[in-house]
Amino acid sequence: MKPTAKQAIQASFRTLLMAKSLDKITVRDIVEDCGITRNTFYYHYEDIYDLFDDYLDTRIYETWQELPKNCPWDQALSALLESIFETPRMGRHIFYSKKQDAMRQYLNKLLSSILQSHAANVAHRITFEDRKMICDACCYALYGMLEQWLTGPDAGMLHHNLQRLLQCFSGAIHQAFAYCVDHPQSKEDIL
Repeated sequence: MKPTAKQAIQASFRTLLMAKSLDKITVRDIVEDCGITRNTFYYHYEDIYDLFDDYLDTRIYETWQELPKNCPWDQALSALLESIFETPRMGRHIFYSKKQDAMRQYLNKLLSSILQSHAANVAHRITFEDRKMICDACCYALYGMLEQWLTGPDAGMLHHNLQRLLQCFSGAIHQAFAYCVDHPQSKEDIL
């Protein structure tokens, strides 16, 4: 089956993102690579950054659909992150772009969603505020480590490092939840 124009544009974008920075990819590059007109591109997207947002949404949706039902949170997160950052080079091309802040917000939203869902399943007896605080702390730490690995010299170790970090975080999250159950926050703690 012949890919649609939108699929061809995304495939071209993916290939170009592996080769050069997000900020250096032009509509002209994509049009020439796909063999489509500029009007066709602009029919689907406002600009490269609109395409980037749609590309992320598509990658996340496709990966999410492939995950088995009741997939453990750390495996789901690993699969989703690896679908976005297929190669360390691609990750650097995203992180060193004007969309860095948008990417940070996108990843924080994704990480928070996965961790909040996991927390709701395993931590029934702790307050929403404690769950949110634990999830937020984990999100910031995971994002910081991910950014450091993608932009650092050992980016090739991303998969291994991510797997190990998620194993460690899994234990830390469960300990934090257990602590909150054993030591509920009292009204005096708030004051």
